[in-house]
Amino acid sequence: MNPEPSGTLSIYFCGTEPCAPGHAFGPAVRPHYLIHVVLDGKGIYKRNGETYHLKAGDAFLISPMESTYYQADEKEPWRYAWVGFDGMSAKDLLERTCFRNSCVYFCPHDEKKREAVIAHVLELLDSFLSRGQNSLTLLGHFFQLLGTMQSPEPAGREEYPRQYLAKAMEYMNNNYSYNIRISDIASYIGVDRSYLYRIFMEEEHISPKQYLMRLRLRTAASMLRSPRYTITEIAYSCGFRDAAAFCSQFRRAMGFTPSQFREYLKEETKYTQ
Repeated sequence: MNPEPSGTLSIYFCGTEPCAPGHAFGPAVRPHYLIHVVLDGKGIYKRNGETYHLKAGDAFLISPMESTYYQADEKEPWRYAWVGFDGMSAKDLLERTCFRNSCVYFCPHDEKKREAVIAHVLELLDSFLSRGQNSLTLLGHFFQLLGTMQSPEPAGREEYPRQYLAKAMEYMNNNYSYNIRISDIASYIGVDRSYLYRIFMEEEHISPKQYLMRLRLRTAASMLRSPRYTITEIAYSCGFRDAAAFCSQFRRAMGFTPSQFREYLKEETKYTQ
């Protein structure tokens, strides 16, 4: 390890590893930053209690002195490349990349984008092996890699929270009937769960969990207006694990059980006809 004298930004090492099925590393901590880019296959990355499922073209960041764990898929074990780096400008640099609000990068469903990400990390590896760790070419390939993973910036940074909020709400509206977790939503839009919580509280004054529950209950209340659906059908259609869980949440929020609410709607209809 031979960092630049200035210590501004140093590439410490690069490498690749084809992993055996189920091969895991951690929990462990590193003294520097480390980015892994998945070349092919699949695996998981765990950090702060969250689990991220990654595929070819995706990447994950390990920050200094944080405990992480990652494991290759049993059926399609991943092969990844990594780059270790640090220096006085490392944190500021990451603040301007896709890792600003998330420890993972999910490559869009775009073959050219995936190929570009993988090509840049392999060029970085080749440069490291042939030219030495602190050449301008090496750093150039590193910046190209980060630039390729970066999404186009909106007009102003203040727009970020609203864009993330809109994407999160869209995901919930399309998937509330499934057993989705808040961590799934955060992973989908590319932010940490804590950041997702913060923007919901700032913009909507409720947590994402509360928003999802309200969405499910509003949909359930609408379905209760129709006698075609049973309570169990409504429960599963709105993302509850069973009818009992649905009834409990509905009564807590509305003050009625679903059956009582349906009867109330019938009586209300009589008097309005």
